[in-house]
Amino acid sequence: MSFALTYGGTLVVALLMFIGQLTAVGILLVLAAITRLTAYPIQAIARAFSRQDQS
Repeated sequence: MSFALTYGGTLVVALLMFIGQLTAVGILLVLAAITRLTAYPIQAIARAFSRQDQS
């Protein structure tokens, strides 16, 4: 009985850790995408200002 409970508890903890890792990776991917999407307009604005300075 105790072996089954220990084994089951280990599997539950491993499953929770796996779900936590998937969640962390998903959050990091979303943050990277948001950062990249906000970088495009900022780069475009910087390019527009640098072209005005040159001419």
